Amino acid sequence: MTAQRLLLLVGVPLGLLMALLSPAWTAYDEFTHFARVVDMAQGNLEPGEHPDGIGSVIPAAHREATGQIILDHREGRAPWTPTSVRALLDHRPDGRTVFVDTRPTTASTPLGYLPAAAGAVVPVAADAPGLVVLWAGRLASLACYLALAWWAVRSAASFRWTLAGAALVPLNLALASSVSPDGLTIAAVLVTVSAWTRVEADEELGWGTLVATTALLALAKPPYFLVLALFPLSWVLARPTSEGRAARLRAAVVGAGALVVGLATSLARSSENYQAATTTMIQQIDYQPGVQRDRLLGDLPGFVWATVDTWITEYRHYVQGWYRQLGFWEADLPAVVPWLLVVATLVAVARLDGDDLKRLRGATRALMGGGVALLLVAIYAAAYVYFTDRADYAHIGLQMARYSSPLAVLAAMAWAPRLVAAVAGHLERRWAVALVSAVPVVAVGASVVTWLWTGANTPLG
Repeated sequence: MTAQRLLLLVGVPLGLLMALLSPAWTAYDEFTHFARVVDMAQGNLEPGEHPDGIGSVIPAAHREATGQIILDHREGRAPWTPTSVRALLDHRPDGRTVFVDTRPTTASTPLGYLPAAAGAVVPVAADAPGLVVLWAGRLASLACYLALAWWAVRSAASFRWTLAGAALVPLNLALASSVSPDGLTIAAVLVTVSAWTRVEADEELGWGTLVATTALLALAKPPYFLVLALFPLSWVLARPTSEGRAARLRAAVVGAGALVVGLATSLARSSENYQAATTTMIQQIDYQPGVQRDRLLGDLPGFVWATVDTWITEYRHYVQGWYRQLGFWEADLPAVVPWLLVVATLVAVARLDGDDLKRLRGATRALMGGGVALLLVAIYAAAYVYFTDRADYAHIGLQMARYSSPLAVLAAMAWAPRLVAAVAGHLERRWAVALVSAVPVVAVGASVVTWLWTGANTPLG
């Protein structure tokens, strides 16, 4: 069994299950993303100016369908029943429109929404019900994610099983199965890491491959473009006599250029007001990103300490989010189970990629691990600037489970203790493969069983 084959054997059925069975518009901020996708399917690449503000104009029936979901939930009608599905399908566009503030979606370039928008073009043109448009967008997003992840695993020179395991992290798969730019971003990270393994193996990548690979991540959701620093790092740490030093220099030049593009794009698209993004689960936010930015820059040591403290104290919540809190779906599992699934995954990939892990050492591994930590700090900083109004850094970790999951592959490569690899060496290969397969199946299966068992009593997320 190859890693890329296992990725499809496990990822396709689980992804389809989540894309089609998960209640409509209940993934993370999915309706706002959906409105942007519908707008793009209508031919509008960016949100436009309208009498009500900057945003998107979509059929009013789509907004009414989201109200139907909430009504069914309050009335105790499970959203997966034929009655509920038929009610959603009755909300067909009839010429009426509604304005949706989609400014928050402009944090990502249109590239992140292209897969879902491509899937939605035909049903939008046919005035199909919103549920059909949503399913088409979800399926297109999932197909793009799995295709890119498959290519990343297949073309990698090392760490193939680690890449496959990261692609199958249940939360990553759930994001890929929803209408969101997150799926493409995670796939772009996987493709970038895969290309880096080829550069590290002194394989000479063409200009076209390097530009396409790095541009994909540079134009995905910020700040993950910082992962592109792997390419300059590879050149700096190369031995002077390395036969692949020229190839590494080419990759470093392209990677550095893409870093600049990613930074410039992120700065150009940053907003002073993301108020339409969300109201947190705790309270209404008084958005003031300019004030928060000044606070952050005025006390950087205090902020860095707050991020470390937040990561340590809230990490247990992130682990639960990766394996049993998949948007709307929440598995009724003991809290210890996700921890066991993390350990099982690390042991399995350490066994299967054991030789690769042994070769990744010294300055390369140390700088990679430090880079992951710095990227997490950058994500906390973005969350502080745009998603909290507190001076004490409270709430900066609210969605860190989702924001940190794209870094799973790098964290596993750089942070996995050597002891794990030593223990994993005693595990038979077939059992390691079975573990990589079983972990997402158990996690997603438990969420599905819990949801079907509780019906509409599951909290609407």
